Amino acid sequence: MTLKNIKKIRVIIGSLNVGGTEKQLLKIINNLVEKEWKIEVITIKEKGVLAKYLNKKIKVYNLNIKNNLKFIKFFTILFKLIRIFKKDPTTLTHFFLPQSYIFGMISSIISNAKCKLIMSRRSLNLYQKKILFSRTVEKILHKKVDKILVNSNAIRKQLINEEGVSEKKIEVIYNGIKLKKNKKNRTNNNFGIVIIANLIPYKNHAMLLKALNNIKKKLPNNWKLYCIGRDDGIKRNLKNLSKKLKIINNIHWIETLKLEKILINCDLGILCSKEEGFPNAILEYFSYKLPVISSDVGGCREIIKNNKNGILLKKNNYEELSKAIFYIYKNKKDAKKLGFEGYKTAKKRFDLNKMIKSHEEEYIKYVKS
Repeated sequence: MTLKNIKKIRVIIGSLNVGGTEKQLLKIINNLVEKEWKIEVITIKEKGVLAKYLNKKIKVYNLNIKNNLKFIKFFTILFKLIRIFKKDPTTLTHFFLPQSYIFGMISSIISNAKCKLIMSRRSLNLYQKKILFSRTVEKILHKKVDKILVNSNAIRKQLINEEGVSEKKIEVIYNGIKLKKNKKNRTNNNFGIVIIANLIPYKNHAMLLKALNNIKKKLPNNWKLYCIGRDDGIKRNLKNLSKKLKIINNIHWIETLKLEKILINCDLGILCSKEEGFPNAILEYFSYKLPVISSDVGGCREIIKNNKNGILLKKNNYEELSKAIFYIYKNKKDAKKLGFEGYKTAKKRFDLNKMIKSHEEEYIKYVKS
């Protein structure tokens, strides 16, 4: 059998709604399908808005779980995945994110599937504290999975030191970004700040609003903050906070995948999360030569060298964030240098084609075996 005939992958993920993992997945599989890989994507919750951006050669199946009762939903997901594995027990399967990993691995074991199994861990394991028995279950599954791909050394160390995974089973593949050839000239004179992050509590938008309130009188009256991301239930609270702080007219809440028109008119990119694995947002900022201020969490220090290609701050300190934002505003020459160094970092270390090639090499190892 030729390699062409066995180049087939099954991806299982919660949904294709907008998120860092989902956007990276799209880049990988849209490129691989053009290299004659046969790819199918199985979503557990819903197809999601990013499904329409998939190459038409990629098949997408949704489990279509309609019952909202947790007990019934749990077994319905298992039943449907077991049926998929029994129907096709040999196709290389890649799980993205915890939900698909737990359900998918259990289903593959019950169905006695013979396929090779890969899991991608894309965040630190703090989520395990919120989900009952998840760490215990995952530690058992780690022994059964063939390969674990991570996008930062911070995650790799956690898996080894806290979850007992063998170093040989883990491979670090950093996220990739397609660089913009040039940052276009700005079309306005505002001081523009951007945060690319879904509206989730751990992304810490509230702290950013407090930091900006701290220095609003030192900034020009027409400064703007562009909050780009999906609302996961906290937008109303954040808008109320901005109203209370009297900065509501400076804040723009945007849900879009078309970032260029916004980013070319910004002066600063911010990531102020309480936790991260490897944030795509920083690479997005780098690609537009924006200076970056980031919390020193997770894999952020694997991207940013403090005061060389960005600024790293202790998490959850709005006063230090205020000072850093004001520094970027006042020191345009230093800001420009940070942005240029960030761009060089992305070009050298986080090339999109390199990331796709690394995934393909892993897949080839397992479809051949």
